[in-house]
Amino acid sequence: MEWKTLESKELLQVGLFRLRQDRCQMPDGRVMPRYYVMEFPDWVNIVPVTHDNKIVMVEQYRHASGRVHLELPGGSTEPHIVEDPKRGALRELIEETGYVPDDIRLVGKHFPNPSMQNNAMWTFIGFGCRKQGEPTPDPYEDLKVVELTVSEVYQKIQSGEIDHSIVVASLHYAMSFLGIR
Repeated sequence: MEWKTLESKELLQVGLFRLRQDRCQMPDGRVMPRYYVMEFPDWVNIVPVTHDNKIVMVEQYRHASGRVHLELPGGSTEPHIVEDPKRGALRELIEETGYVPDDIRLVGKHFPNPSMQNNAMWTFIGFGCRKQGEPTPDPYEDLKVVELTVSEVYQKIQSGEIDHSIVVASLHYAMSFLGIR
C-alpha cells in the first residue's frame, strides 16, 4: 500500500514550516507527478486536571478562522533541540497557564492531517495541576486561562462550542482517564 518517493523538491521553507513537492510511484506502478506535503515539527498538547478535578484550558483567537477557540495548552515541539514530546507538553503548560502537574502521562498520539501534513500530535494528561506562577506566553499569544469541570468540557464538546478538531480528538483520548466512557 505504501508509495515510493521518486523525487522530492523543497518549494518553500519559512520558520518551522516547509512545503515540499514529491513525485511518487503507487504500488500498481502509476506515478503521482505532484503530491504536496507540509512539514511541521510534532505538536503537543496536555489536558491539565487540577486537584479538584477541573480542566485548565485557554481561550485563544485564531486568525485563520477569525474567532476565539477554547483549547488545551499546547504547541510545537522545539525542533532545533529534538525536544521530547512529554517535555514539550510540560513546557507549553507552564508557559501558557502557569500550572504544573504532579503526574503527566501520554494518553494518545494522532495525526492532525495525514493527507497533507507529516507531523504527529502527542496528547498528555497532567494530574494534580496547581498554579505555580503567571503564564509567560510567546510574544504574539494572547491567552485567557479558564478552569472548567469535566462535565462542562464534555458538554461543550457535545454542543460544538469546543470545535477545534485537534482539541476534540485529544479530549477524546483523555475522557476515559476522567471517568467518561
